[in-house]
Amino acid sequence: MDGARVVKGQVSIRTNGGTDTADAWVLETLRRHEPASMHTQHPVVWHHARGSHVFDRQGRSWLDWTSGILTANAGHGRQEVAGAIGEQARQGLLHAYMFPTEVRARVVRALAELTGFPQCVLYTTGAEAVEGALKISRRYAKARGRRAVIVTFDGAFHGRTLGAQLAGGLSAQRDWTPDCDDVFVRVPFPASGETWDPSTIDAELHAVGAHSGEVACVLGELYQGSTLRRLDSAAAVALREWCTRAGALLVFDEIQSGFGRTGALFAYEHVGVRPDLLLCAKGLSGSLPVSAVLVGDPRHTEGLRPGELTSTHSGNPIALAATEANLALFADGRLVGHAAERGRQLVEGLERWTSQRAESRRVIGAFGMVAGVAFVTPDGALDPSAARRVVTSCVDNGLLLCVPSTMGGAMIKIMPPLTTTEAELAEGLAIFTEASGDAR
Repeated sequence: MDGARVVKGQVSIRTNGGTDTADAWVLETLRRHEPASMHTQHPVVWHHARGSHVFDRQGRSWLDWTSGILTANAGHGRQEVAGAIGEQARQGLLHAYMFPTEVRARVVRALAELTGFPQCVLYTTGAEAVEGALKISRRYAKARGRRAVIVTFDGAFHGRTLGAQLAGGLSAQRDWTPDCDDVFVRVPFPASGETWDPSTIDAELHAVGAHSGEVACVLGELYQGSTLRRLDSAAAVALREWCTRAGALLVFDEIQSGFGRTGALFAYEHVGVRPDLLLCAKGLSGSLPVSAVLVGDPRHTEGLRPGELTSTHSGNPIALAATEANLALFADGRLVGHAAERGRQLVEGLERWTSQRAESRRVIGAFGMVAGVAFVTPDGALDPSAARRVVTSCVDNGLLLCVPSTMGGAMIKIMPPLTTTEAELAEGLAIFTEASGDAR
């Protein structure tokens, strides 16, 4: 166990000794100066993080089952990454817009070598990468005289910018957006174990007066971040064949699933289907804001005007120094292999957890080192209040978790760093199981 753990759990604002003054100031200042909608997580004030642990300023630590929302895949506070950031900062180049830099050249080359995609477009956030992919796809379609319809899936989540939410499949998150249902066509998600046929796409296109020859791209996730449903392997092959026949680009959003999260470098490897555009972020740098659109065929970007894909902070030297160091951690495949092993341990642990009270516990989905679980009421409904109680109990006992807003706040999402050891994962499962005992 990490020697820095002074008190197991106990959120700083709820300790026996009262509220830590500095933490109370942080929480009150954020409450006063930010919208309430920003404050969705348990009030643990992070001071630093290392490996699989998050620490507050008093030295209390929590096993982290969030990875900063699927970002710290290679573990928190990696010295390789921190050292690269410091070295780049000492060089004196903190920003360069789109002017050429050596670190940008090294990163795009490293991405091409690691992934096999010859081109990439660098951005800062996952949503920005989604927007870039939509632009590339629609520009490519428009150049061929197409209407440029975007096909996406019910239940999808692609980010919180306008284009990303229009592409999303969660109606509650689109209630502020304009009606663009003739451009963004949503179809049922081909989840593993469910019957699905690509003719579904043709039927939905027909309903809006379109056909397959007018589609710019099909955008999907390998597992849906909002529901943990996995893309069916046979459906993925059929989807690839449909896109090829239609002349549409297949775009996989691996912003959450990329960089080892599912036990493969990218989750599309599990289904054996390679996309035309691959979107990544989060685990790409493991720390600072970097995202990318990986392009499988340079012809798909030939028709874009100069400057059309640029962004003020894309290719930021500091962020790319972190990215270069982080990519090196994945180069030999050992981290991904470790994630696959721990993923099996996680699945086995959750199966035992479910079997203890099968009538009231449910694993929504599990894929490598990401899983979603929920509690069920006697009438079969998901129980968000039980999820909140269990997360609070876990945090009080040294395990950091979060409850996303999707599924009515009923799903607890489990996302440990891929570097989590066998012993650390076993400890987390024990804390989670004990906390679940009080849920009814």
